[in-house]
Order: sequence, then C-alpha cells, then structure tokens
Amino acid sequence: MKINHLTLIVIFLCLGCNTSDKKANPELNASIKSGNEVYQSFCINCHMANGEGIENVYPPLVNSDYLKENLEASISATKYGLKGKITVNGKVYNNIMTPMGLSDQEVANVINYINNSWGNKNTRLITPEEVSKIQPK
Repeated sequence: MKINHLTLIVIFLCLGCNTSDKKANPELNASIKSGNEVYQSFCINCHMANGEGIENVYPPLVNSDYLKENLEASISATKYGLKGKITVNGKVYNNIMTPMGLSDQEVANVINYINNSWGNKNTRLITPEEVSKIQPK
C-alpha cells in the first residue's frame, strides 16, 4: 500500500509541475492584468469586449492572423496609430486607428493582454524596451 500511495504522490507532484509558461511567468501575468485595464480604457469601443471588432469597420483581435504574423506592425499601430489598408483573416480593413498616447509600458501590457486573450496564446513577454525600439510604420 505504501508504494501505491507514494506512486500517487509522485504522479500528483509531476502533474502539479506541468504548468503552462503563462502560469510560471509572474511578470507576464502582471503585464496581462495591467493590459486588461488599458484595453478596457482605450480599445474596447472599437475591438469590443470579446475582441471580435466590428465587421468591415474594426478588425478582430481574436485569432487575428495579422497580429500573429505582424507583431511589430501591431505594436507600431498600438503605439502610433494606423492609417490605410490592412488585411486581417482575409478581409480588408481601411480605417483610422488614432494614436492613444500610451506609454511603452502600456503598449507592452495591452499587447501581452491581447496575445493571451480570447484563445490567443503567446507566452513571450513583450517588454517596454522592445516597444521603445519600434518605429512608426
């Protein structure tokens, strides 16, 4: 019986150690939490609470191929705004995203939030230092 209990304990310990990078990264978790606050204040009106945007007007952030494939351009748009055509998930959007006046920390936080919300999964921490190097597109 002791072997069975010991085996169960080892199994539970191993399962407990099998956490995702997101859970194991308190810095990312804190950034996501702060990013949610930025999103609620600056992004929700256009991209909506569910990240689905407004069809043919404001692009979705949910499963956005543009966000996944153009991270630097996404950071630039968040920091400096965006004007002109972009294609997101096969649909062309041609609207204006005005600059929100966010700090590099706020941009990093909201990008981390978006990258880890609505089924998006990107556990790489975007930092304010990385954002500071991004130039307008």
